[in-house]
Amino acid sequence: MRKLGVYVALVGLSILLVGAPAGGQEEGAEEVVDLSWAGVESIDVRDAAAGDFLDFDIDALEQAAWEAYQAQELENAARYYLAYLRYNATDGGNIYNLACCYGLMGEADLAAMYLDRAVIAGFTDIEFVKWDPDFDSVRETEVFASTMDRITTAAAEEEARLGDIFYIRAPAYHSGRLMLPADFDPEEPHTLVVGLHGYGSNPDRFITLWERFADPDFIFVSPRAPYPFSVGNEVGYSWDTSAPGHEEILYEVGMLTEVFVADVVREMESRYNIDKVYLMGFSQGCGYTYLAGIHNHELFDGLICFGGWLDTDLLSEEDIRAANDLRVFIAHGREDRMVEFETGIAVRDLLLDCGYDVTFYEFDGGHSVPEEVCLAAQEWMGG
Repeated sequence: MRKLGVYVALVGLSILLVGAPAGGQEEGAEEVVDLSWAGVESIDVRDAAAGDFLDFDIDALEQAAWEAYQAQELENAARYYLAYLRYNATDGGNIYNLACCYGLMGEADLAAMYLDRAVIAGFTDIEFVKWDPDFDSVRETEVFASTMDRITTAAAEEEARLGDIFYIRAPAYHSGRLMLPADFDPEEPHTLVVGLHGYGSNPDRFITLWERFADPDFIFVSPRAPYPFSVGNEVGYSWDTSAPGHEEILYEVGMLTEVFVADVVREMESRYNIDKVYLMGFSQGCGYTYLAGIHNHELFDGLICFGGWLDTDLLSEEDIRAANDLRVFIAHGREDRMVEFETGIAVRDLLLDCGYDVTFYEFDGGHSVPEEVCLAAQEWMGG
């Protein structure tokens, strides 16, 4: 299942995978596509109801597929993904998720076939596929290993064709989303919550957490992470970026993101009457909530950490202890398969050992932020 990985820029990879004539067909020969399965001949183009499928809520199918995967109801997850993909056949990210379901089911042929289709549709995280545990049970099979060899070779050839990558540090404007309380009074002081979305997400999605709070009386801002990448037919965003061959910049990349988060706070404080500030993050955004929050602890009254981890390679014990005036709320699902529940427990124990005031909230569920978690965090802020 698509998780926290390092995406590789592979524009045009699908051309390398499908550009050659298939099955010995002569180059330049016309390919005949059988569309009979689609029932094209039976469509009445003058029937006003012929396009009713356009009104179908495919987001509900996608959510049902994700929830079934989280619950390890893999056949149901595969059914929902197949139903969803009938409406959105170019979504490479969810074709990959379907391949993951088959990998977990031990269906090597199907896992390989849908991985192939995911790459053709635009999925580019080849490096991540190499260690995604969802394929552990099929990885050594002949069909899956052959597919991996082929797409890895094609990716390497495409990288060579595109030339070397270089990096330049440059300022830029980044957008975000902001919600104000229903009874907002600019003269009154308000709490500010800065929310860092997860890897591959965006502010448009993360700002909808607003609807899971009860009559929120705080200002909620969700900035967009700086680094875009392809997620099938969508664009996702990351708080850091891979830099193959340029590993020396990775530390600076993380530091620049921390500066960016601090700048968001200062910008909001220049616009609004702010009395308290909380930094909140989910998954990768949670990782940066710990990093930016602890390194800039003087800016925050507390940290709200959903389904994430604390990187002790980037935060020394001295750094952590120096910020123990922060209150911390941690929420983690007991069935989280993306970031194991034990990871949340380990962070809790580390912070407690370093003198933090920690509230730990565990819930039945996976890698998500359900309404009960938002309400618990809201009550904690009020306390």
